[in-house]
Amino acid sequence: MAISNKIKLVVGLAFNKLADLLVSPKTTLPALLITLGAPSWMVGWLVPIRESGALLPQAGIGVILRRYSARHHVWRIGMAVQISAVCSMVAASMMLTSATAGWVVLGALAALSLGRSACSLTFKDIEADIAPKGERGRLIGIASTASGVVTLLVAVPLVYFQDKLGDSVAIGLLGLAALSFITTFLIILPVKTYVDIDTPTANSDKTRFWQFDSVVYRFVLVRGLFVHSALVAPYFMLESDYGAQALLPLYLAAQAAATMLSSFFWGTVSDKSARLTLQLAGALAILACVGLLLMDATSLWLSAALFFVLSIAHAGVRTGRKTYSLDVKSGQDRTELVAFSNTAIGIILLGFGAMYAALAPLISFSVVYIMTAFLALGIVLSFILPGEKQDNSQV
Repeated sequence: MAISNKIKLVVGLAFNKLADLLVSPKTTLPALLITLGAPSWMVGWLVPIRESGALLPQAGIGVILRRYSARHHVWRIGMAVQISAVCSMVAASMMLTSATAGWVVLGALAALSLGRSACSLTFKDIEADIAPKGERGRLIGIASTASGVVTLLVAVPLVYFQDKLGDSVAIGLLGLAALSFITTFLIILPVKTYVDIDTPTANSDKTRFWQFDSVVYRFVLVRGLFVHSALVAPYFMLESDYGAQALLPLYLAAQAAATMLSSFFWGTVSDKSARLTLQLAGALAILACVGLLLMDATSLWLSAALFFVLSIAHAGVRTGRKTYSLDVKSGQDRTELVAFSNTAIGIILLGFGAMYAALAPLISFSVVYIMTAFLALGIVLSFILPGEKQDNSQV
């Protein structure tokens, strides 16, 4: 039974990652809104709604989960919300146009993000229940590798046939996303996970999010600095002399190849030390940023190669911080760590985004220099994190 559940976990994760790719606010959804004739300002809200909407609610959901031991019930509700949201996008794309369609898509994206928030939080408990410490990172790596292979199957045709693809491609990708979410739901549906929760009396002295131990705050600080492995990505396209149309297919393929080739390695390293994974991935991200700052902006393939290196680094950051949050705490403490840290990261992302938007027109040099410095600081401060494979209950 344990082996069967591990297989379900890996396959379900792979399909879920595929769905996330297909409903991406960086590729599919912008193309969809442009095709439907929605106002351009709506396109600018896709990424903030998607990222912050998935992170910010988790602190509140974490409080609610203190009363519910059966985490699989909450996960199922979250998946149903995501499936309904994507189906709403497909319906709006087929029946509506212009601003009306745009409003429906934005509303559905907000609902999808809320559903993802609940799923992301409770799925950590499902992962931890199925796989013991020392195996979780590897299973995440296998799932990411599988999704990378499928991503390549999507990206490669875009590289060669982008001129021949019609306006219905975005709708087709959303349809595939809905099918991928449904497949994930059906695969994980038989799995049941219960978490030991404190009684209201025993838990009454820990009702506020500023009453965590120091491990939680240290993790948030370090993870908040490592978000730059994601924030810096758009600047690889902005600092190139080539347009988005030429770069996008290559970047998609580079990201897919990076995920496929590196995820299992990062998972294996994370099972030894997730903290080490963060440090190695951070160093690789800095290398990519330095290459970007020094590169010949007229080189298309060099730009794609540097984005490939950054994508490998970001895969390491994601695997490292996920494995660390799974292993450093257990039970309800792990749920609240994930909830609080994700909400905090949502706020941090908005703060950094606003800061860089304000700084860019005021400074005479690229903000990538600042981002690189923050990544270096993240590596230095990662040494304050306790080893997650030990018992940190007294830290």
